[in-house]
Amino acid sequence: MNENFLVLLGLGKTAKAEGKSLVGQIDAVLPQTQCTQCDFDGCKPYAEAIAKGEAEINQCPPGGQDGVDALAELFGREALPLNEAHGETLPRRIAVVDEKVCIGCTLCIQACPVDAFVGSSKVMTQVIAKECTGCDLCLPVCPVDCIDMVESQPIEIAPYSDDTQMKEAVYQRQIQERAIRDNSRNRFEFHQARIDRNKSERDDLLKSKMVALKEKMAKDKAQKDKINAAMQRVKNAKAKNETK
Repeated sequence: MNENFLVLLGLGKTAKAEGKSLVGQIDAVLPQTQCTQCDFDGCKPYAEAIAKGEAEINQCPPGGQDGVDALAELFGREALPLNEAHGETLPRRIAVVDEKVCIGCTLCIQACPVDAFVGSSKVMTQVIAKECTGCDLCLPVCPVDCIDMVESQPIEIAPYSDDTQMKEAVYQRQIQERAIRDNSRNRFEFHQARIDRNKSERDDLLKSKMVALKEKMAKDKAQKDKINAAMQRVKNAKAKNETK
């Protein structure tokens, strides 16, 4: 039996045994690349859509056919072929920046869902290789095409000669895989929380500016009304004097 399938199935079963929700069990099987190839804004939103029956289990190219089969097996559903309309399954890859070409525009930093890029405006950007999920979202935003995706070192399953050793090898690989996925999931959630916090702070700042503007406009109007009233009194007094 395919070892990768067993690893993914084990991740889902472990999540189930830990009492995680249906969404949590599905999310445990998904690769946590946060690539959006499934047409959702990340692995968890896709897991939520599957749980609600709003998406099929075969929309994740990074998870591959093994991922589809593991989800089907985990929940007793019929296995489906991977929907290639969402892309093809590729080996694990990480982004590499050509520092001679990079202009420090920071667009890749903004696009990365797990904050795997470091740098600042007009400074050469670098990739934290161990944090990169290979989502490819940095590629289309780069204006100078200085990012390449290169194959990363795969996690090899230990050699085995019998079923007992095979189960242990799969279990050890599962532990490694879970650590990687948990880290990517945590970084994605932190990234999203930061975006939400920044948006909330901007919204609060905008609201305070609008309140201040309205108060200033009201104050200006009151002052203008006073001036107009005074001018009208002068006109009235002048008109009264002229009629005498």
